Amino acid sequence: MISFSIEDLSSERKINIRKCAEWSEDCPISLDFLKEVHFLHKDFSGNNKSGSIIVLDEIANSVLSIFKDLFTIEFPIHKAVPIDFYNGSDVDSMNDNNTSGFNCRKVMNEDRWSSHSYGSAIDINPVQNPYIIINHESSDAKIFPKEGAKFLNRGLAEKGMTEPIVDIFLRYGFSEWGGNWRSPLDYHHFQIPWKKVFEMKALKKGKQ
Repeated sequence: MISFSIEDLSSERKINIRKCAEWSEDCPISLDFLKEVHFLHKDFSGNNKSGSIIVLDEIANSVLSIFKDLFTIEFPIHKAVPIDFYNGSDVDSMNDNNTSGFNCRKVMNEDRWSSHSYGSAIDINPVQNPYIIINHESSDAKIFPKEGAKFLNRGLAEKGMTEPIVDIFLRYGFSEWGGNWRSPLDYHHFQIPWKKVFEMKALKKGKQ
């Protein structure tokens, strides 16, 4: 069982990412600037499981430390595999309650790159921590994934909810948590601030 390590993307992984259109020449960052972080995590039954997540190389050590801390406090993660296991589909990944990182895609219902496209964002347990689009005029809401509707009451402190781990992500530079947004609310989403993302992007362009 793989414990904790950081590796370059394998040739097979790069082929899979390109094949499922998770990455294309239009994407804002090269695959050469991504790392795969392997880690142990607890599942919801308390068993040790292997997981991995793809992130920007500059933050890979921080991400490794995050998952070491999550393992130490026995925070449960349902599943953690790269998004190419779902042919690049964020919807399918969320529906499977998968924890993920890099995915070159636009923000839902917008024409701008998601922070996942830079490998600078992580989604944790989407079912227990749903993405919610709120219409503040009508009070209607769209919930992704649908099963996340069971976890709208954030005061219940169900296993796998992200509220107890916000400080861990903050400690390692992920100072933006979607649970603090007004709309959408994105309880599973942690990201590096945009200013820092663009600084890293400029640095990467200089290396190419």
